[in-house]
Amino acid sequence: MKNSPQQWLTSRAVPPGMLACGMRGPDGTFVCHSVEATCPAETLERVLRQFDAARAALFSNDLAPSWNTWAFERGQIRFVERPDGWLLGLLIRTDTEAQRRLDPLSTEFLSLELGA
Repeated sequence: MKNSPQQWLTSRAVPPGMLACGMRGPDGTFVCHSVEATCPAETLERVLRQFDAARAALFSNDLAPSWNTWAFERGQIRFVERPDGWLLGLLIRTDTEAQRRLDPLSTEFLSLELGA
């Protein structure tokens, strides 16, 4: 059974410390969910767009990792890219349940069967 990107995001955006999560589909459309007013969905959409440009500058297609984690003083951004073109972005606070869930969520996303 295929999962709706919006349903999957909404159900996974619950750990304490999750600020926002979003996906860019292979067709370039975005589905973003914000948990914190300080991190609106539009911000995450902009971050996902900018990651595409940074990724192209940093990695070749053959050497790109499945996921990248960028660490900041009080937070992290995790990007997970699938071979089918889906991209997941997670913005979290450090030292929270959301940080402990990054690897399991990333692994789940990589194996998820997504629909429209």
